[in-house]
Amino acid sequence: MATLLITLPRTGLQAGSAVDYVLSPDGLRAGTASSAALALLPGSNGGPSSPLGRITDVVLMVGAAQLSWHAVQLPKGVSHARMPAVLEGLLEDQLLDEPAVLHFALAPGAAKATTAWVAVCDKAWLRDGVQALESAGLTVSRIVPELVPSTSADMDRLYAIEGAEQPLLLHVHGSGVQAWPLLPSTVALLNWPLDRAIYAEPAVAAQIEQMVGRNVVLQSRAERVLAACQSDWDLAQRDLASNQRSRNIKRLGSAWQTLMHAPRWRAVRWSLVAIVVVNIVGLNVRAAVERADLQAQRKAIDAVLTTTFPATQVVVDAPVQMQRAVDALQHSTGSLGTRDFETLLGAWAHAAPDAPTPTAIDFVNGELQLHGLSLTASALAQATVALKTRGLSLKASGSDIVVRGE
Repeated sequence: MATLLITLPRTGLQAGSAVDYVLSPDGLRAGTASSAALALLPGSNGGPSSPLGRITDVVLMVGAAQLSWHAVQLPKGVSHARMPAVLEGLLEDQLLDEPAVLHFALAPGAAKATTAWVAVCDKAWLRDGVQALESAGLTVSRIVPELVPSTSADMDRLYAIEGAEQPLLLHVHGSGVQAWPLLPSTVALLNWPLDRAIYAEPAVAAQIEQMVGRNVVLQSRAERVLAACQSDWDLAQRDLASNQRSRNIKRLGSAWQTLMHAPRWRAVRWSLVAIVVVNIVGLNVRAAVERADLQAQRKAIDAVLTTTFPATQVVVDAPVQMQRAVDALQHSTGSLGTRDFETLLGAWAHAAPDAPTPTAIDFVNGELQLHGLSLTASALAQATVALKTRGLSLKASGSDIVVRGE
């Protein structure tokens, strides 16, 4: 269940070029940070198998130096289909290249806001990188930016990192993300406040400390890449979202891994476990109480049978045995029971006094069968209600009516 985080090279993905990657066990903890040719990346068609198990998530990171950031005022009521043309029109005067050769990505949740960030990069460079990875057997689930603009001045950050040709300063602020060469002149120009930390990769830490005259916070490339992976951003939009179904499946898997392993979700996991345990215990307790109540009711019914009819030695079905005992007692005393012919016929005559005379009458096993009757629906309903008050039921089938004790 490993996550492979790949940094898209500035020169594009070539078969023999070195590609920086981080192999994480869950997308939250740094595992292996290394470089390899595209064909030799872990999990690729010709690459070695991942030492952390099957790779379930492939995240592509776009470096800060390859992205430009633009804040736009989105007009209301713009459909998803028209959004690309709207963005090109809004940003046309701010771009150095033609909009047709650029890729635009809106910030997450931009549809609900009037002001939104747009990340812009070279379209062919990004598309070719995704296609090269997919050709190597690595399906990209998300494309994330290395850094995103800060939401307030208190969240401005400064990073010193190794670059492809020279070390870079990455300045994150409320107007975007800018990449500067790591030089004394740029450090002096930024005039970074003393009360704010400067993050630096170990390889350039000594260099930036000498320039600023104070200690910096060490942050490895793997830690920065993992932090970028936690972003809500996904640059795979418009034509790059053609394989969105497989990306969504990968994203769901990544979200599940985050929920199951991320430290910040530990309280939620324990809460869910506690809820499940409490519900299971509660259901078992409730079932035990219900079983005890049912057993008590059965014992009470059995007690009524054995008390009323002491001759009963074995109780199998108390209601049925009690009915049989009552019927036997009625027959022995000459009394009519609810299932006797006279009782049923008298009840029918009382329930439907205006009914015509049946053409035939049968009495079988405590059921009175009347043939050749034709009653209206209202008359049948009235007779049914009247018989029910006497503990009898009525069943009509065509011109036949059956009356029996419930």
